[in-house]
Amino acid sequence: MDMNNTFDVEDKTTEFDTQDVQDAKVWSILAYFGILFFLPLVCAPQSGFGRFHANQGLILFLTCLILGIVNIVLQLMIGWIPFIGKIICALVSLVISLAALAWMIYGIVQAAQGKAKTLPLIGKFTLIR
Repeated sequence: MDMNNTFDVEDKTTEFDTQDVQDAKVWSILAYFGILFFLPLVCAPQSGFGRFHANQGLILFLTCLILGIVNIVLQLMIGWIPFIGKIICALVSLVISLAALAWMIYGIVQAAQGKAKTLPLIGKFTLIR
């Protein structure tokens, strides 16, 4: 696996009109706050920039949901093991939380700067067109 390409992000900023970016910027920022991913779709329905960030927000939301379920299953499977089970579960929880926070901050910064870059590792999927 080529690690250089793993964290590559796709930059789609040039696909969007400057006015579109300015009009949907606030809604695009809010798209990264969990369930609020839908706000650009409702508040700026004609905005391609808003739709892009709504898609990224949805991907982040679903990724966090899936990782949370994986974390719960892991805790049920090995959390009962004295000492080492608790340490492993705590470390996994920490990694998941830090990854989610990093993706969220990255998306917010990109939207605030008027850029449309996909989230590293998870952002290549398109669920909202």
